[in-house]
Amino acid sequence: MTGGMIQSLGQRGINKFRKTLNDNYENFRLFILEPFGKKFDLSDWFKRIGNFKQFGIGIATIYLNRVNKDIYPIMNKKTIAALQKLGYNISTTTNFTNYKIVKKIQTELIKEFPILENFYITDALNHFIIAVYKEQWLINCHIQVNSFEDNLEQNEIEQLLSFDITDVDKHELLEQIKKCEKENTEFIIIKGKRVKRCNYLMVKIKEYRGYKCQFCSHEIPKEKGGYYIEACHIKAKCDGGKDTLENILVLCPNCHKLFDNWTHEKEKQTEKEYKVILNGKEYKAKIK
Repeated sequence: MTGGMIQSLGQRGINKFRKTLNDNYENFRLFILEPFGKKFDLSDWFKRIGNFKQFGIGIATIYLNRVNKDIYPIMNKKTIAALQKLGYNISTTTNFTNYKIVKKIQTELIKEFPILENFYITDALNHFIIAVYKEQWLINCHIQVNSFEDNLEQNEIEQLLSFDITDVDKHELLEQIKKCEKENTEFIIIKGKRVKRCNYLMVKIKEYRGYKCQFCSHEIPKEKGGYYIEACHIKAKCDGGKDTLENILVLCPNCHKLFDNWTHEKEKQTEKEYKVILNGKEYKAKIK
């Protein structure tokens, strides 16, 4: 489940939502299972969304969309802004009345443009309409949602493996990474749990690189042990970049944002090292 308040608030929002789950787990579990029931009352369900802190309308409707993308649209501020740009007269209020209006409008769009297929793809269209950056249209909904989900799964994989980064055999790790890169399956099984192969690979690369930012050497300890770091593609996946050791840096959130948002000047990569100038400063990172 991603999106809404949690997607916007990042790690801080995740921590607050985790507290909500810890304090009210059973009620929340029953609440999110309701959409699977035959007598599901959507109107009543909407009224009770506010009972769970950090589970806002945005994330709630994203969850519903994941339950059934053919029945439930996503509604958040971007949805409404996009529909307004398309010329629809719709208020900015995110309530059940507006949700029904959003569903009606998007149903009409799907009928008129069958390529949209369902409400999940229609939501990507919403992002396409409003995501203007440097005079280029960017479709970022799918990327953002998947990135958030991938980070959560990587954290789960780390907990499953529960390794000690001070006791790492880099040669063995490198062999594990190479083996994983060659596999063609989308999913693998780790200690009985089905996970994305690419997320397992990211965890192994983070482990190989010591969970330390390759630009500033900063380490971010987690409250319950281990370290937080982010995997960053040198060549973005949307540009054809691959999930390989040669194309992945591990960066702290600040350096990751710097890398994503500044022009890459004098960029150079060899088999062993990557160099780039960002905001007037040169950064170097070892590849192997």
